[in-house]
Amino acid sequence: MPILSTFSLQPLPTEADAVIIGAGIQGCAAAYYLAKRGLKVVVLEKSRIAGQQSGRAWGFVRAMDRDPAETPLMIAGLKLWQGLEAELGQDIEWRQEGNLFLARDEAELARFEIGAARDRIFGIDAKVISSREVSALIPGLVDPGPGGLWGPKEGQAEPRKTSPALARKATDLGALFFEGCGAVAIDRQAGAVSAVVSEAGTIRTRNVVLAAGASSFRVMKSLGLFLPQQLARFTCSRTNPLPALSRIAFYGHHIGFRQRSDGSLNLAEELKVDVDITLDRFRALGSFLPSLWDNRDATALCVNEVTIRDLLHRLPWRPEARQKWIHDRDPIIPPNMKRVRNAVAQLGRLFPTAVGVQAIESWAGNVDLMPDGIPVLGPVAEVPGLVLATGLTGHGFGMGPIVGKLTSEIIVDGKPSLDLNAFRFARFAEGKIGRSSTRY
Repeated sequence: MPILSTFSLQPLPTEADAVIIGAGIQGCAAAYYLAKRGLKVVVLEKSRIAGQQSGRAWGFVRAMDRDPAETPLMIAGLKLWQGLEAELGQDIEWRQEGNLFLARDEAELARFEIGAARDRIFGIDAKVISSREVSALIPGLVDPGPGGLWGPKEGQAEPRKTSPALARKATDLGALFFEGCGAVAIDRQAGAVSAVVSEAGTIRTRNVVLAAGASSFRVMKSLGLFLPQQLARFTCSRTNPLPALSRIAFYGHHIGFRQRSDGSLNLAEELKVDVDITLDRFRALGSFLPSLWDNRDATALCVNEVTIRDLLHRLPWRPEARQKWIHDRDPIIPPNMKRVRNAVAQLGRLFPTAVGVQAIESWAGNVDLMPDGIPVLGPVAEVPGLVLATGLTGHGFGMGPIVGKLTSEIIVDGKPSLDLNAFRFARFAEGKIGRSSTRY
């Protein structure tokens, strides 16, 4: 019996204008914008739509305080987000009521001043505010600190709803999504893309979008190309419904949260990450040493069940060892419950009205990182027809719609409407890798 597409129940076609590998938010957005332009699109997903980090993010959508290379993309991206819910005709819990980053001390407040001045040159409404202004914005916060960076036009949305909403709308426009059907090879003729081999059959195509998130380096390796991509594990929780704390996306005092319409919070410990030791962690280690050193106080190296699982999957008789691209179809990513407890306790200290707060659900996701903290976007010169949309380094959710739109422009128009030179894959071979300044 042939495999059927997720929404339309059509069988896997033998050809397509474009095949997208990965159904996270980048892949779903690319499918939507390509289908909107009239292309016949197939999306292959080894597990399920938004099954990994795209469905596990915090849900912040911001243009301020970004790497300067990303700023123009997010200015355009915010405009897409503003109309996305109406365009899709589905609830994604979009809200544009601001993001607030509290400063740890006067030194960080000074850094915020520099960043806000730069952002205003781009036209972003961002400013540094005093502790008194912080208290006026969030009256229930017991410690406003020295002040913070305030972006009144920044937004938020629900990750678990957004990618499926994009996928459903793309399907309405003719795109086909196949869950549980991973890509296993890219065929080439004269070096250019000619087909994608999936677990269920071969699809002839001249265009492939690689949006496989944390698995993208495996695909590139099979093509003889090196993508210096690594992973970090971020833990997040959802709380029980609480009295109104703030409709602002809040980041500071060692926690980050946004309050949903039902009163529950998406809550995490601020900038605390875990790196699970596997054999792949030694890839491109030299490129990541500077950022590891810079973030040493916020990073924990872990030998745990993930380490054991990775070693088991490399045994030659295991299916994961034979399926090089898929490796682990639906990886178990354990949340760090110590970080959960820390975040819950800190929330209770900062907001007395949050009495009785509990984490009723906790999860973790693998964020794919690049050494310079910015993504890899655009065509790959060595493989004509291959377009990358990966390495989003913790910014994938907010950047999803604009990355999808730009990807569609590359395929349909031959070039994007915004400059993607800073994100080119070739920068690694050229040795032009800056130092990461990423704020997740």
